[in-house]
Amino acid sequence: MKALDEIETQDVPDSKYKQKPIILIKEESKLEIMSNPIYYPILASLREGPKTVWEINQDADRFIRKEAKKMGLRNEKDIKDYVAKRKRSDKSLYRYIQHLIKLDFVTVWGKRVAMEKPMTAKIFARTAKFFFVEDFYSKMICDDPNCIESMSKILSLLYDIPKPDEKHIEKFTDIMKKSFSSVTSKLFKEKPEEFVKTLEKLSVSEISDIIHILGLVELVKNSEKYSSLLESLEKK
Repeated sequence: MKALDEIETQDVPDSKYKQKPIILIKEESKLEIMSNPIYYPILASLREGPKTVWEINQDADRFIRKEAKKMGLRNEKDIKDYVAKRKRSDKSLYRYIQHLIKLDFVTVWGKRVAMEKPMTAKIFARTAKFFFVEDFYSKMICDDPNCIESMSKILSLLYDIPKPDEKHIEKFTDIMKKSFSSVTSKLFKEKPEEFVKTLEKLSVSEISDIIHILGLVELVKNSEKYSSLLESLEKK
């Protein structure tokens, strides 16, 4: 018997399906999913559009190879070994997809129906075009006392000046956090449709780099708010 991918079929979407542009992640269970490499090929494949389990598994090699190269593997044999180790069966993949459905990363988009045989297959899709960790960028900024003290010492070493007042640095890190929060709030909450439409062809890492730059632009716009720190960096 021919597999469903080898015969004439028709895709029937669920009329209730509507993909969100962005979902912000804050629950610990969901954060673990985003950092778990098992789920990366599934979410990466579905970012391209709705697919069956078989199609997702066909894509897996491509995404696992990309992952291997990001890890620094260059030898083709090492890459192939890594892909073989990470590759999963359709059955395992289906089980992972069910877990992603439970946590609202993936949903059933519809079904693929054979035109001449009583055969169907579920088609899956992401619940959102992008998933971002809420407050991720502002949380990356270290503002505990040890960091503040270390930054003061390093600024003194870097610019050959007396240690800047730690209160100035505390104020600067606070403004930096607010700058990133302002950018992400506008993009993720106020203008998600426009944001996704503009950057949908970029990789997640490229988008992350752009958001970092935009946060720095916002920080520079507010330079008058941390002028005391800037003045303290000047040699007397």
